[in-house]
Amino acid sequence: MLPLSINTGMQILPIYLYQNNLDVILDLDPTVQGVNQVMYQRDLKVQKGIKNKIRVAFKNSDQKRLPISSTATYVFSMFDSISQRLLIQKQITVLDDTTTAQTNVDQTATSNVLTFDDTSSISVGQTVTGFGIPANTVVTGISSGTVTLNNYSVSPISSSTVLTINTLDLRGVGQLTLTESDTIELDKSSYTYSIKYQDPTDGTYLPAYANTYYGMNGTLYLNSDIYPQLQPSQEVDSLQESFNSQTSLYEYKSRAIYAYPEYKSNTALHTIALYMTNFIGTVYIQATLNNNPDYLSKFSTLETITYNGFSGIDYVNFNGIYSYIQVMYIPAAGPGDSTNNNPTYYGSFDKFLYRS
Repeated sequence: MLPLSINTGMQILPIYLYQNNLDVILDLDPTVQGVNQVMYQRDLKVQKGIKNKIRVAFKNSDQKRLPISSTATYVFSMFDSISQRLLIQKQITVLDDTTTAQTNVDQTATSNVLTFDDTSSISVGQTVTGFGIPANTVVTGISSGTVTLNNYSVSPISSSTVLTINTLDLRGVGQLTLTESDTIELDKSSYTYSIKYQDPTDGTYLPAYANTYYGMNGTLYLNSDIYPQLQPSQEVDSLQESFNSQTSLYEYKSRAIYAYPEYKSNTALHTIALYMTNFIGTVYIQATLNNNPDYLSKFSTLETITYNGFSGIDYVNFNGIYSYIQVMYIPAAGPGDSTNNNPTYYGSFDKFLYRS
């Protein structure tokens, strides 16, 4: 007999976590015009109703990242593509930690230790560049005004030497955060955005560019792919009148309303909102497993609720997997009335909303 081989392997679903990056041209230097020009700017995609963090990289026209100051102001604006109406305006947070530090002690020989008056803005892992510093030099330790590097200087560094220290991956980088409330009321559509920065000399704003062709605006697509779309409740405001000869009472029944059993689990929740005005009578919440119910089909009563002059909205919740549901109400007969079809007495059952 041949052995039976059973594959018990589990399906693997790869999920990617990465930054939503946006390149912005901050400086169009005419001396490098035409070098490494961007053919197109990637359209920015943002999800509606959820927090979006977008990394903004500021570059020159040669596609080199520019250091940006944490004291500078960079502003993102999003507006309607047709009417140009401003919808969102937010300041970009500068992540670039570039700083300059001046040594205060002469090195008598090549060394991997530098001394500074202040090391509070220096962190382990940052890159160090400047005179006498070899390539790929990073900070490996900080202690009492001294900084230890992974490489020795190529020549002794004198005091007052200015060195540039930063986190290479954050050079020229800012972060734009769009919160849930920024986009929740906006339509799923395409929008236009721009980025400007403030001139520190006079406080006026200057444009940043979306590409090396002086395009100031980019395209943002607002999508809604994260959450399911809520479906509207089913509304019924007309119930069919019938006379029950056995009870000699008028009954009012809704049509059979589909309960979407294919989407339900064992704890399927159903909600019905009943709208009434001075209503006197009894309401029956009914359901069936019949896949093709007609008016004479047998419905089982799940809830029975009696009202005595109720006005407003009452809610009924129930659980179960049903093919169809039905709402029926029987108004009360007034004193001296031969039957129960006197709305002046029993008020009105206005409508109901059903959500499954």
